[in-house]
Amino acid sequence: MATVMDNQNWDILIEVIRRSYTIKKHIDFFSWQQNYLSSIFPHDVLIAVWGDFNNNQLSYDISSKIPGIRTQALQKSPGRMDSLMADLYHKWLINGEKWYRINNFVTDSDAYTLPAFLNNKLSNMQSLLVYGVRDERGDNDCLYVFMDQSKEFPVTPPVLGMLMPHLDTALRRIENIEGKNEDELLEEHLQGISDREQEIIHWLRLGKTNFEISIILGISTNTVKNHLKRIFKKLDVSSRAQAVATCFPSKLN
Repeated sequence: MATVMDNQNWDILIEVIRRSYTIKKHIDFFSWQQNYLSSIFPHDVLIAVWGDFNNNQLSYDISSKIPGIRTQALQKSPGRMDSLMADLYHKWLINGEKWYRINNFVTDSDAYTLPAFLNNKLSNMQSLLVYGVRDERGDNDCLYVFMDQSKEFPVTPPVLGMLMPHLDTALRRIENIEGKNEDELLEEHLQGISDREQEIIHWLRLGKTNFEISIILGISTNTVKNHLKRIFKKLDVSSRAQAVATCFPSKLN
């Protein structure tokens, strides 16, 4: 069911688009997706897949708020997702290369043999939206598959049309994370954050208050607050939850 945009939501949309131009690394994209894109276009999982859909020569990039659903895990079962993605791609072609939704996805997905780790994790996904981008020059078409736990994927067509070119541009601008191990990704996530700041973010993740963190680390609450200000500035976030989500994505949640 399409939703109606009010003036406030249009302002949010403009900010989401503006923020997309600051994306330089995969962690930037993850932060943007979780903290900004999801505010105007709710979804739980985003799978980007590109390559030769006819010969199952595909590459993947997954950005998800669901623990365990990530690009690195998909490498453990290469090729097992290809049949599903190829089918969604051909549906997109048949639909005149226009985006489409599939509701009651759990029932529909029974026809596919998914990797075990994904089959379990995706059992709560009830709807999806498929958006394709044709690449005439490079013959490297890309499919963006958004998944959500809602029974019907909510979408506002004008918003989708304005957001997707910026999302596509941002992902093409950053390095694909396939082939990186989790330690390398974690090091990238924490780049620029001092050891003390990492300690504070760790305790934030465990739900500790500023006072509790000051007791644990043996520093004053004002010092904790000053560290938080620097952390927020470095990560370009405005809340404790955003800081945790940026530094500790699905691997650590």
